[in-house]
Amino acid sequence: MTGLAYLGFGVGCMLGLFVTGRVANRIAAKHSAQGRFTPESRLGPMLFGCWFLPIGLFWYGWSVKAHVQWVMPIVGTGIFGCGLMCVFLCSNTHLVDSYIQYAASVTAANAVTRSLVGCFLPLAGPSIYDTLGLGWGNSLFAFIALAFCAFPVFLSRYGARIRTHPRFQLDL
Repeated sequence: MTGLAYLGFGVGCMLGLFVTGRVANRIAAKHSAQGRFTPESRLGPMLFGCWFLPIGLFWYGWSVKAHVQWVMPIVGTGIFGCGLMCVFLCSNTHLVDSYIQYAASVTAANAVTRSLVGCFLPLAGPSIYDTLGLGWGNSLFAFIALAFCAFPVFLSRYGARIRTHPRFQLDL
């Protein structure tokens, strides 16, 4: 039974990969055909998918705490996994499209940053969950994810201006 706990996350990730990949490619192809493709064209699915992260975290945290049917927390991890893949795919393709000449370097910097966060954040996990419990501990992360849902909107609106600002130009 323990192995089934990862079923929701795995299915959610696969669903997120499939749907986001198809939708993002259609949007990019449409914008390219119209001659108005920008790296921000890749952010469309993220504007929708980023909301799955806090929803999945809230769902998982409070359904585990409530001791409801075993499938409910697994559904929460599936929702989270779908949102995670949507945000991951859109942000990576946006980075590559923003810095085409330096795509390998930007991807490596992104991987190092994610790895460092993935290394040090779990060190705080046990104390957070011991102090707050599963419901409020996951809610804390859900509120943080909720705050970051404004980032794709900000990037869609101001991304081109930020990218073309001299301060962010890459001269190697």
